[in-house]
Amino acid sequence: MATYTGKSVTLPFPTSTVYEKISDLSQYNELIEKLPDDQRQKLNGVEFNSDSISMNAPSVGKLTFKINERTPATLVNFTAENCPMPLDLTINLKADGESATILTPAIKIEIPPMLRPFIGNKIQEAADKFGEVFTSIFK
Repeated sequence: MATYTGKSVTLPFPTSTVYEKISDLSQYNELIEKLPDDQRQKLNGVEFNSDSISMNAPSVGKLTFKINERTPATLVNFTAENCPMPLDLTINLKADGESATILTPAIKIEIPPMLRPFIGNKIQEAADKFGEVFTSIFK
């Protein structure tokens, strides 16, 4: 399995706050409802519940990321279901003092070696984007 570690981001919240927001996905439905209609339309097909997020992925169909591991204030791990290749997304949390958290996303995916040069950079971009997504969530 290849691992693609995203760029770390520092969030101005304690690790317990960040962990609570990442480990219970049901609260994201409220965020979607608050979005303007045009942005909500772009998320058509995205569904949250407490343990998973599901979305329609082009040429894959319905893709679900389910939480399979929670380590309070340090880690949340998701496993992709219905994905053509085994894939895990790990969100690592590390305290940066008492009131800040360093969040580092990592994607582990089983890519055949001959395909890595073609899609490895796209997976790396996705890993880097996860940090940006969490930065915008915690604004």
